[in-house]
Amino acid sequence: MSQSHDQVCPWCQTEIVWDPEIGPEESCPHCFNELGDYRSINLKVGQHEQDSDLDEEDVDDNDIEDDSDEYEEYEEFDGIDDYEEGVQRVLDSQEDTPECPVCHSYMLLTGTRTMALGFVPAVPQTLKQPLVKAAHSTKVFVCPSCFKVEQVLSEEDRLGMIELLKQHGKQ
Repeated sequence: MSQSHDQVCPWCQTEIVWDPEIGPEESCPHCFNELGDYRSINLKVGQHEQDSDLDEEDVDDNDIEDDSDEYEEYEEFDGIDDYEEGVQRVLDSQEDTPECPVCHSYMLLTGTRTMALGFVPAVPQTLKQPLVKAAHSTKVFVCPSCFKVEQVLSEEDRLGMIELLKQHGKQ
């Protein structure tokens, strides 16, 4: 029976699979934060029938134990499966699913942003006109793992920019 050597980064929540021949990772290959016991604490919280009006002073220190050996039992917090299922359902319904530049998870489309007044487009000297209009729009994506926000030029504005550059290339 082979033992699983999977781990979840406590910083970016990305699953880390390591090779048993090489050994465990010392830092996350996605966000490059340190892994292991340094700056990490594993708590086992016992569920006891207690009154809801207890003060912090009334909680016995024995109710909270540091038990690193039993970490695998408490690796998943309540609701993580539901969260991941919800993320997957949204991803399945999207046309574009860019990859997060930080942790490489697929990103969720959260909306469209139209540039507000005040955006002044650059005008390349060779084109004599801007690559995008002042009132262009972008699609906004959010990573469900590390919550990085990215913007991508909308399809209409992207095609307009491509046509402009094609025409300039013919000259």
